[in-house]
Amino acid sequence: MRRITNLILLSLTLFSIPTVYGAESSEPFRIIDNIYWVGSTYGSYLITTPEGHILHDTGTNAMHDDIVSNVEKLGFDVQDIKIMISSHAHFDHVQGHRLMQELTGAQVVALGGDAAALEAGQDNSAGGFRGLEPVEVDRVIEDGDTVTLGGVSLSALWAPGHTQGATVWMTTVEEEGNSYSVAFRGGEIPNDGVPLFGNPRHASVVEDTYMTLERLKTLTPPDLLLHNHPQSLDRPLNPALPVNPACFTCLDAEGFTAMVERSEARFEENLEQARQEQ
Repeated sequence: MRRITNLILLSLTLFSIPTVYGAESSEPFRIIDNIYWVGSTYGSYLITTPEGHILHDTGTNAMHDDIVSNVEKLGFDVQDIKIMISSHAHFDHVQGHRLMQELTGAQVVALGGDAAALEAGQDNSAGGFRGLEPVEVDRVIEDGDTVTLGGVSLSALWAPGHTQGATVWMTTVEEEGNSYSVAFRGGEIPNDGVPLFGNPRHASVVEDTYMTLERLKTLTPPDLLLHNHPQSLDRPLNPALPVNPACFTCLDAEGFTAMVERSEARFEENLEQARQEQ
């Protein structure tokens, strides 16, 4: 039991569920075209349109006031947020949905298993982490569906390795007369230390993770990936990519490919360990 507990604690530190839950103030900025960073501890992105705005991820409840303030600092009205989408249904990325929906009346959009998790306020991923709060989901989408507002469209790629409805959202932007493909990270593999065999919440987690990795490997690498946690490339971003240099969650196409390769290797390691412990 102590070994399992230690593995879960290690997972919380290394992967997508940090042990520090409070907000850290971060100034907002424009990343590229109509996409803005408005988050703090974790990623939250505002996609603006002439007919209202789309908010990607709301983070934790502790981030709510910072996100509202950041939207206003950029000169936008938080009441103009019409749609909320998400990367995956873990509390560090969607706990704030309820507060934001209450404030703005925005439509919550989610895919499959993540929609169920949001409605129930119950994490149904392999980890089953605490902290989700129930929120009404206005539109349940499927793989390949699109969200459109004010001439801006984002398409959903189902990637159910990290959570059952993890979603890579993809769009195209214009900057300096050129077009760039942009993807918002959904999730790749289960958190370290979670049960991979006989999981009571996500029974098909192994198969779904293999499917996710295959989909990400065959996807044309986006020019820009917007992660929901700070990243370090240990090198400058592709100089041909006209993004704000302040973007600490940005990965270029090469960085995206490397991220997927690392995730696959990590999953194989975790899977082998799980087999040995059966």
